[in-house]
Amino acid sequence: MSFGKTIKKLRREREMTQEQLAEKLSISPQAVSRWETEMAMPDISLIAPLCNLFDVTSDELLGIDLTKKQEAINAICEEANKYSDRGYLEEARKILEDGLTQYPENLDIVYNLMYVAWGQCNISNNKKYIDDAITWGEKILEKSRNDSQRQGAIQILCYCYREAGRLEEAVKMAESMPYISISQECLLSNIYSGSRGYEAKQSEAYNLLQFLSSRLCWMQTQLDSGEWAYTAEECAILRDKQIALLHLFFENGDFGFYHTHLCDTHREQSIYYAKQGEEAKALKHLSLAAEHAIKFITSYDEEKTSLVFRGTDGGSWCTNTSENDASRLLRKMQANVFDGIRENEEFIKIKEKLSEYVGDWKIK
Repeated sequence: MSFGKTIKKLRREREMTQEQLAEKLSISPQAVSRWETEMAMPDISLIAPLCNLFDVTSDELLGIDLTKKQEAINAICEEANKYSDRGYLEEARKILEDGLTQYPENLDIVYNLMYVAWGQCNISNNKKYIDDAITWGEKILEKSRNDSQRQGAIQILCYCYREAGRLEEAVKMAESMPYISISQECLLSNIYSGSRGYEAKQSEAYNLLQFLSSRLCWMQTQLDSGEWAYTAEECAILRDKQIALLHLFFENGDFGFYHTHLCDTHREQSIYYAKQGEEAKALKHLSLAAEHAIKFITSYDEEKTSLVFRGTDGGSWCTNTSENDASRLLRKMQANVFDGIRENEEFIKIKEKLSEYVGDWKIK
């Protein structure tokens, strides 16, 4: 609806004459008449008084279709997510920044920009990206009333404050969050019953497994004494534990997204054994890394038959790099640590097999 028609409709709904509206705004009745006949628009200083008078938003007053506007914003975010999920972060950022010029201050777009900036931090550790993520995260906390957005902003701000050396702020923010036992997944798995309850329990188990699997890889920490918590040999044992854990839950080999976890873990094991001069073990783990890389590329979305996650599909996933796992593994295989086995027949076969699947992730 046009502005003139909107003003006329709002005025009549309140049984107000043009003269009465003009008097409330300290303008002439002729000015109101010109608005309603589409001959003129009000001065911008009158928009807020008109919104207050009729108890409407400026979008409603100016005849902006809120449904279509939100649909357009959703389309921008969805298009950007197609790129960011597959590691094309610069492309995603451009889409979102262009969207922000169309819809300034829109918090849905700002929220997605925050996550893209954090992804860029993980790749380059550029201070600009950290600052951008902090700026957008703080804007979400200041202006958003959406709980999901606010919780996401707290997550990213905790990480970014840490990287920016603002440790006390990061700790304080983290301590404001609930314990894992009262997370959405844990609560829903106890609330729902029947088929929905079963699905909620699967979702809870899947998320907990992801956290535990990741933590086993990230246990290594430099202590206050300057020493490392684990020796290189103990780190290899931790990686073996992660591999065993995933095989325990996916007894049928239908790892889905965890193929990429296993690819990385076996690659790290092959590096460890190559450094130890244990060529057979290094090649074994490198072969397994290649197998999981190819499986992730070709069948990550397969329906699972393993007991705990039976009937679930691959679900959604995202990556910080646009190169697929075969490309990434081949690049890592160029490291000097593999010089001792580079001419080995098995090493060459692994390279040839991976070469068949080299490429970038496709945008869906």
